[in-house]
Amino acid sequence: DLDPSSTLLEDIPANGLWSLQHCVQMAPKMRKLLTTNIEDVEVDFRVLRFSCHDSSMLSSLGKHCKEMRWLIAVSHDPTPIDICVTVDKRVMASPEISVQCNSKLVYPKAKLAKDFTWRMPFRGLIQGIHVTDYFEIRSEYMLGDFWFPATINLQRADGTFQVTVKIPDGSGKFRTTDFPVVRAESLREAQTKLPVAVPSCALVLSVPVANPLHATINVARDGVASEMITHFFNRPTPSPPNGIEKPPGADPKVSFNISKDRKTITADVGYATLEHFLSGQVRTVSRDCPTKLNKIWCVQIGPYAKHTIELKKDSMKSKIVTLSVDGEALCEAAAEDIESREDWWECSFRLSGQRILEWNLYKNNVDGVPTDTKGQVVQRTVFAHQCSVSFVDNINEATLHIDDVEYKYLPDFVEPRAEESLNLSPEGLMGSFGLMAPYQIDPDAPAGLRSVKFGGVGGGLLGGLCSGLFGCCASPPAVTDSLLATTEHAMIIEHAKIAEH
Repeated sequence: DLDPSSTLLEDIPANGLWSLQHCVQMAPKMRKLLTTNIEDVEVDFRVLRFSCHDSSMLSSLGKHCKEMRWLIAVSHDPTPIDICVTVDKRVMASPEISVQCNSKLVYPKAKLAKDFTWRMPFRGLIQGIHVTDYFEIRSEYMLGDFWFPATINLQRADGTFQVTVKIPDGSGKFRTTDFPVVRAESLREAQTKLPVAVPSCALVLSVPVANPLHATINVARDGVASEMITHFFNRPTPSPPNGIEKPPGADPKVSFNISKDRKTITADVGYATLEHFLSGQVRTVSRDCPTKLNKIWCVQIGPYAKHTIELKKDSMKSKIVTLSVDGEALCEAAAEDIESREDWWECSFRLSGQRILEWNLYKNNVDGVPTDTKGQVVQRTVFAHQCSVSFVDNINEATLHIDDVEYKYLPDFVEPRAEESLNLSPEGLMGSFGLMAPYQIDPDAPAGLRSVKFGGVGGGLLGGLCSGLFGCCASPPAVTDSLLATTEHAMIIEHAKIAEH
């Protein structure tokens, strides 16, 4: 089968037939790229580096030649995609292009006879996988319009699903059975009754024959207008210790320890550090203009990340401007290559990351009573700061804006001081920082009569029953910690579900 988007008319022999050897040579042009499955609910693209060079930047390129290269990270895949397009217009009437993806030929160097388009499709995970009875199924091979409770166990690479279905057994009960292959059309969400929507999108490379020097990559999503990939410049914060092409380091984290009686919470940081950590406030560290051709800003994001942003040109006459973050080039291009405003060079990018709160606690049983079993709840918050660097003619006059605030108006960096770790009550934590200590339920922990410890001091269901039967013979009723724990039971269960989710 021929892919018309990558097969050139001039490559077809006059007799309309190809030899086996020629078919082998043409294979990269005719190959259709399979859909790449991403282990994430949403497919997210981040451009880690973009360069657009001509012969003035790379001596290996001849005159009227241009090389465009994109380094793109997809969701949480640690290996970015490297796409390179080389255009040779030394013969104006017959431009030649070459396309590579991760050093593999997609389009060998050849004349461009018509617009070239190449798609790299991606498919994300649906929500609700492994959640019991989150879906309903109506098999296309069964008679009637009957929907049965279903649990999706696996999303396959081809977009189908492995499902466990509950089917009535005729006695008022259900029996479970596995459906190894189910199409999305046969599934819907149990609560909303909406059909299952598998998130999908594609990177689309376009090289127009009229102007091959203006090759572009767009992000195409279902039901959404396509957007140029240069709108997705991004760098992680904190900066990866081994460079942007290597897996990132550990995310910033603050740990809390909750006592068994939940009266005391300690943290591994002090008040000022926790406040800055939660706010993620951006602060100025330094600004410098070493020469007329470069400018440097240094910023702090939260208490654990600093970034150096540098703008430079090789010469006054060069149109190519290099924007670097933490010593690694983010964008090397002329103004027209990144859709800058007229008469401006302007590049927007994000510094994105996530904050982690780690809670070490004692689990509760289903009655809301603390057990001796320790657990951990991890809360992650994703954040991003929008940055923009721009200038007209003089780099020394370039400005940096972060979250629509110019650099000179940002708060100043504050040297960290020694401070004691926090030790406070749950009410103090909520009142000072707006944080609610989570719960964690152990469904297998003894509860009810099984949790009664004979010979123990108060507590337990038996103690509650005894105090209820003979309380009139002793003293007036009193509000105890056990009764308070019982009263809070519903709230504890609901809060634990939210925290675990």
